[in-house]
Amino acid sequence: MRRLSRMKVFLSPTLFVRHGSSSWWLSRLLYGANASPLLGEWDTANSKEKGKLDDAVRVLYCKALVHASGGGRLARDWVAGCSALVGASEKLLGIALKHDGTEQDVERYRDYLLTTLCKRMQEASNDGNGTGNSSMNSSSGGKGTVSASSEAGSLDARELGNLPEVRCFVYDAMRAASFHRYHKVPEEDRQRLYAVAERLGVEEEVTRGIWQLVEKEGAVQREKQRALDYPWSD
Repeated sequence: MRRLSRMKVFLSPTLFVRHGSSSWWLSRLLYGANASPLLGEWDTANSKEKGKLDDAVRVLYCKALVHASGGGRLARDWVAGCSALVGASEKLLGIALKHDGTEQDVERYRDYLLTTLCKRMQEASNDGNGTGNSSMNSSSGGKGTVSASSEAGSLDARELGNLPEVRCFVYDAMRAASFHRYHKVPEEDRQRLYAVAERLGVEEEVTRGIWQLVEKEGAVQREKQRALDYPWSD
């Protein structure tokens, strides 16, 4: 927690995540990409209404992330630190440190993703038919949401697993589970991470690749600690 607190004090005065430059910087820092979802949401608007949606989605994301990562103290520290970087939200910080995550949290986030994917597919189809505007208007109302939800069950699990939001979630969960560990993540925790990834439609080969990436990053982190924490020692 000492490092987490120090990081928040340094970044919070100048952190405005809704500005494009900050979003780009965070995307590069967390995922090595010029653009990516941050805690499950793409940074696309500044309106208060959009801000409320961001918060709702990120609440789902963080609750599911606490469960997927195991809910241990160090994993919670990682989730808290990441939420502080993205939005400095007291609500998300409280979830990270106090929420008792369950499988239902993952299911709720999965349901949201299925509905979102269905809407995107509908809008893409309607845009191709020249009716994109009416599609977006219906999606913003209650009927559009119900329609999307009713069709979500027919989507292929692999389509869900290809969403950037899903792959970033799996990566975040693995990063949190391995945060500050000097030994391998327990097999029970690894199996839970793989099970969550499978539930979200990620193919096992992809999950294994993400896991291997996180392991390599952990090795680099330990090298950094040796190189930077003790520069006077050979």
